[in-house]
Amino acid sequence: MILSLIYQRNAYINAVEDIAGEKVQICTNREEALRYLPEADIIITVGGGYNSIPLEPDMLSRANKLKWVFSVSAGVEKLPLEALKERKILVTNTSGVHAVTIAEYVLGGLLYINHNLDKYLPLKQEKHWIAPISGEDLDQKTICIIGAGHIGAEIGRKAKAFDMKVLGIKRTAQKLEHFDEVHDFGHLRSLLPLADFVVMAVPLNSDTYHLMGEEEFALMKENAVFVNIARGDTVDEEALIRVLQEKRIKGALLDVFHEEPLPVSNPLWELENVILTPHSSAISKNVTRKVIKMFKENYERYQKSERLINEL
Repeated sequence: MILSLIYQRNAYINAVEDIAGEKVQICTNREEALRYLPEADIIITVGGGYNSIPLEPDMLSRANKLKWVFSVSAGVEKLPLEALKERKILVTNTSGVHAVTIAEYVLGGLLYINHNLDKYLPLKQEKHWIAPISGEDLDQKTICIIGAGHIGAEIGRKAKAFDMKVLGIKRTAQKLEHFDEVHDFGHLRSLLPLADFVVMAVPLNSDTYHLMGEEEFALMKENAVFVNIARGDTVDEEALIRVLQEKRIKGALLDVFHEEPLPVSNPLWELENVILTPHSSAISKNVTRKVIKMFKENYERYQKSERLINEL
């Protein structure tokens, strides 16, 4: 049985059924998941936990036939990786397929902010013509990408096409194409004062939890823009809200948050210097096709007992 912990039918589930030639059992809550787990040999889920039922360690005791967990997301921080490893259950993610889409989201957002489209858009509804507001080109601006992996590297490549200075931060410093400099995380605080744009693109783990906090935000330029397309918990959200409320930085483009959906009581909704999107930076028709293609290739390998793509 193929079991989906993604609790709504979507293009992924439909494609899996076509590829495997069998119906996917969709679970809408934990109780349903516990009922069907003993028969499941493949689980489809979102490893980052968004729009899916959490796969918790205690649930694995019922999953006696489970052999493979396929995450449609690159992030897998919500999966019980150690417990799955102990059980010798294969885990794969979709690392690499979201890079182009997220990079376009980031550069599109920076263009939107720097050329004041956020200010012009409401005027159209009001049919109000104003004197032009001077924008700023991305040319010669400095972008600091915290997490220069698949996604960060693609953001850097596109930023360089706009003639920006590109700084990267990785666990280990190394030369990367399209980057002017790449440093390790120990250099974070020395790079923040240099950047016009700071982009979070790191996976969430014990080392990156609240990586950006009060002290880090204090080092940013007053006219800098902060972007988070990683995970909400990589940032101290309360500190970020204070910084934005006090206008100690120019603004923020945020796609991820501590709590999702973002509660209506969260002050971020009310801030004029913030652009919010509902964890959508990785969503596109192209990404959907790439994820489905990866599942198809892996399913064929799985049937042949071959090594899977993106095994963790």
